[in-house]
Amino acid sequence: MSDSYPLAASAARAQSQHWRRSALALALVLCGGPIQTSRAQPAALPALWHLHARVIAVGLPGVAGVRQIGRFHSGGPIPANPEFLLQTDSGRALDPQRLMVAVASNFGAPPAAGGGAEGSVLSLDPRGNRTIVIPPRFAQAGGQARNADGTVQVYSAQSASFLNSRHNAGAQTAAFAATSAPRYVSINNAFGRPWIANASGGPGAAGSVSVVDPDGAPLANAPSDDAGGVFAGDATRRRQVARGYASNLLAKAFNHRASPQLTPGSLSHAVLGTAFLGASPDGSGLAVFAAVTADGAIEQIHVQDGVDGLASAASVRRSDDDAGVIGMAFKWNPRRVLYVADAGRNQILMLRLEDDQRQFRVASSARISSPWLNQPVDLAPALAEIANPGFASHTTLAGGSDLYVANRGDGSLLRLTQDGVATARAVIELPGGTTLGADRIRALAVSADARRVWLTVQGEVPGFVGQEGALIEVNAFDAGGIFGDTAPTVAPLFDRELVAAGENAFRQIFTPQTGLGPLFNERSCVACHPGPGGASTRDEHFALRVAHMNEVTGRVTPIDHPNSPVARRHSTLELGETGAPLATLPRDANVSSLRMPGALYRTGAIERVADAAIEAQAVSKGDGIKGRVHHVTGSGGEVRIGRYGWKAAIATLDHMVADAFGNELGITSALAANPLPSAKDDGRLVRAVSAYLRTLSAPANPHGPDSR
Repeated sequence: MSDSYPLAASAARAQSQHWRRSALALALVLCGGPIQTSRAQPAALPALWHLHARVIAVGLPGVAGVRQIGRFHSGGPIPANPEFLLQTDSGRALDPQRLMVAVASNFGAPPAAGGGAEGSVLSLDPRGNRTIVIPPRFAQAGGQARNADGTVQVYSAQSASFLNSRHNAGAQTAAFAATSAPRYVSINNAFGRPWIANASGGPGAAGSVSVVDPDGAPLANAPSDDAGGVFAGDATRRRQVARGYASNLLAKAFNHRASPQLTPGSLSHAVLGTAFLGASPDGSGLAVFAAVTADGAIEQIHVQDGVDGLASAASVRRSDDDAGVIGMAFKWNPRRVLYVADAGRNQILMLRLEDDQRQFRVASSARISSPWLNQPVDLAPALAEIANPGFASHTTLAGGSDLYVANRGDGSLLRLTQDGVATARAVIELPGGTTLGADRIRALAVSADARRVWLTVQGEVPGFVGQEGALIEVNAFDAGGIFGDTAPTVAPLFDRELVAAGENAFRQIFTPQTGLGPLFNERSCVACHPGPGGASTRDEHFALRVAHMNEVTGRVTPIDHPNSPVARRHSTLELGETGAPLATLPRDANVSSLRMPGALYRTGAIERVADAAIEAQAVSKGDGIKGRVHHVTGSGGEVRIGRYGWKAAIATLDHMVADAFGNELGITSALAANPLPSAKDDGRLVRAVSAYLRTLSAPANPHGPDSR
């Protein structure tokens, strides 16, 4: 676990074997053309790591795809619907920290007649310390059943509660269930819902892709009359196109005309992978997903207009056995590229996409070939796009992200750059020292914080005899090493005494004698951050920021006043201190903004985010909005990336804490970004509270439907 090459001999053997299959140099070749191999010097060996797996859950027969649910962006259908939004609460089915896992079992739920093969997508909580042994019939009551402690819940299954006819009785696919022998999950966190790929009749039979509401049923009020919430076989091919860009809802209602498919395609074979592509180029604002079928064709699915083709059959090949999935990932910026696993060729297909303002099209194609690809069945962004409101999904690459690749041929994980350079490779050790070998890995997913990787594994794992199918977790890795624990109990750079002093200061009620004022909002940190460290929605705890706006030009300028830019609500006059100023609004203030005191849990982790990861987000989001990195100049002239405060105007946690003490309690500090010569705190108070915040994690919530 500590050396780059602890398995030098086995690495050499693997290198020799791969030489017989492909050139050591990476090759990019046209899709469908011969593989161009290079006779140049061998590429540099990727760093090699041992990853010790933690078994999250067992008892997952026919387990396939896995995906972290993640946060749904405001403005989408789930945050906008109060009933839907409840499902994202802690412990509920769409809790952002939970995982969706595709399994070929109903776990006792009665299957719907004619709905296809059994199967379910589970919502599973990976945060516990004990392995979850899933009862084989825990869902026999039907619906979104859960096990005794709520760590596992049915999200959707092949049963009557989840048929398309529930909300779409007139659809061509009304008899289909949302889930039937599910293989893969991709979630539109930007402005939509989960999409599930199904292989109901096996690889050679028609497949389906469903769009699923928080209740697990295909979506209600579906924009497609033919499909409702399930696109399947030949029944849901495109039958209409938009006339042009619609400017309002009424125009959109009359904006279509009948049309055959723009590009031939169908879901005539099992669907083994899917990935969110963003909004349709037709201007409707509706989602489009890619889907890969068992015959190696790649299709595109418009949630309203139906299925079109994208790439023909045999574009990719499955491995000899039914590996379960064909992985997909999408890069949206700066050029659109769809990556598709090609286990049968030991390659990754790259489709460079363009559009004609109606559909996506393949502009060109290429292949990544590497000696370290060994039946690659799945791939995932090393850094998923979670920030952009137009493309957020855990199957979408954030700017500059690498790819993780799951190799079924030897049980290894590979980290690749976007152009195919292998930078690191990992061998996985199960509990007891057993190495995860060939033909075990089914799929993988990466956490939103980019520090954990989850893998679904077929067969039994040590210590759980008779429990078919497992979900395991390993630490993420790169060329520099294995990522460490994401939530240390105590920050290693600070001693316990300093942390304890910081906690006492966080809870302390200050007085004028201990530095309070003369203007302040509250007398303690914990008053506005209860818990300690939580957020407060009480009006009196909101910070009030004031400024002056020129009524002609609209230019906003700060006000030179003791009670600006944060207008404090209280004065030490109220505590009997004479001569203190009144807590009144500056008379020049004509604009104000209320800011809720946010939760402080894991605040210290923001310091550990690499500058490069922040810089990578400063790109156009495809909707006319472009973020920028705020470079902050300190009092000593040093320039740093801003990470805290309004508009990221503060670079370090110490500076943030000092700013909060000054603005909220009137206690100035020598550790402020621009300290006053007569600061009340010499730095010890701020350092202690910063040390405490670096250890502060969110309190554990009990599982259950009433958890908040």
